[in-house]
Amino acid sequence: MIEERLSSKEMQGLEADYEKIANIDKLISQREIELEWPYREFQDENVGGGRSTITSFKAQELIEKKEQDPYLQRLYRLRMIKDDLLIDMTKQQRQIYELRWCTDDYYDWLLVGELLEPRLSKAQIYRKREKLLELLAKKEGILRK
Repeated sequence: MIEERLSSKEMQGLEADYEKIANIDKLISQREIELEWPYREFQDENVGGGRSTITSFKAQELIEKKEQDPYLQRLYRLRMIKDDLLIDMTKQQRQIYELRWCTDDYYDWLLVGELLEPRLSKAQIYRKREKLLELLAKKEGILRK
């Protein structure tokens, strides 16, 4: 059996997905607000001054917009993947995930390796990185399980 490996481009894409996963709730709420309240130039359709017959907000239309928006659907899928990932991660993998993507400070891989107990060498932290990315790739369907 041939072992599948991730290319460097795939690894970069998976790291970007980890960044999105770390802020997934914020990204989802931002996109939902963008869909619910799209920017429009002001146009007064009610020139006569009476009550408008047009409803300004229809729940069914909003639900359809959310279901048809591919970006929002991808974010929902990433949220489900995040829940599965956090369950499947080991304690050390979760520590690495939190240090690398969930903190306000920027920690590169070498610094993450130094901050862990026990300290990890450059080769060890990059092997751990590859395993984290493989875990996400399997959840996203890029690699076979």
